[in-house]
Amino acid sequence: MEKDVQNSQALLRDSELKRAKLHDDIQESSHQMHEQAAKSKIFQDQIINENRALAGEIQRLKQVIEQMEGERIQVIASFHKEKAELHQRQQAQLAERDFKIKELLQFNLQLEANIKQQGDINKMNADISDQLLNQIELNRQQEEQKKVLQRELLVSADYIGKLEEKVYSANKTSLELLNELKEAEDEMEGLRNYIVELKGKMSVYIPAKDDQIDLKLAEFINNYPERQRLKILFLRESEGVYQFGSRRVAVRVDKDKINIRVGGGYLQIDEFLDQYTPQELEKQDRKDPLKRFSEKIVVQKTLVGKEIKESSPIRNSLLGSQYLSQPSNRSNGSPSKY
Repeated sequence: MEKDVQNSQALLRDSELKRAKLHDDIQESSHQMHEQAAKSKIFQDQIINENRALAGEIQRLKQVIEQMEGERIQVIASFHKEKAELHQRQQAQLAERDFKIKELLQFNLQLEANIKQQGDINKMNADISDQLLNQIELNRQQEEQKKVLQRELLVSADYIGKLEEKVYSANKTSLELLNELKEAEDEMEGLRNYIVELKGKMSVYIPAKDDQIDLKLAEFINNYPERQRLKILFLRESEGVYQFGSRRVAVRVDKDKINIRVGGGYLQIDEFLDQYTPQELEKQDRKDPLKRFSEKIVVQKTLVGKEIKESSPIRNSLLGSQYLSQPSNRSNGSPSKY
């Protein structure tokens, strides 16, 4: 029990010692904290003062920067202005140089045109010189031909007299032929009038009574406006077969219409007449004796004129002289014409 009390007292003393030591430590720590706080306050005051000084310095620097920025803007504006003025001066110089270059180019083109024109003039002068030489040669040859023609004119005088006699004889023969032609025309005109009178007194076309095709054809022909021609052109050979001028044709009646065979098919009679009547009439005109007689006279006149022309000594001599006096071509060809 005593030991417990002693232990308790010992523990109590230890705790008192520890408490006293702790109190001392606390006081010492408090003292250190007060000192540290004082130092911190002093440092804080120093920092505040330094901040104030720095703020003033910053404000001063801002003013300096603003002033420098204004100066920089002025310098940049001045630089741009000087740059624009320099660009304008350069553009003006370039425009002036371009204008001078264009003037020089135009001058060069004009010089080239003048040179080309001068070359053409020189070439023209050379061609004119060649033409003059050719003309001189042609004049000499023409003089020679003129002398030849003069000699031939003297020779042709006798031939002209003989030719006039032949022309007189030919004209006399032509007059005789024309008189005969006139008489033949009068006779043919009388025959035509007589035929017209006979046709007016009789039917134009008389059909075969037992031939239905011929009856239908006669009805058409007798009512046709130019039936006198049709009577000459249509001649019956057998049933359905007719001689139409120089053409043999086959005729049939289909549904009361007259059809005429042409090639591999049939044409109605109106179409057939429109197509083939002019051809047959032309053939008949060619067989007209009066017309053939007139054409024969024209052919005889042509042959007589051709014979006279071919037998002309003037023509033969002229052809020979032209062949002999044909001017030779120069090596540079015919002269140019400008």
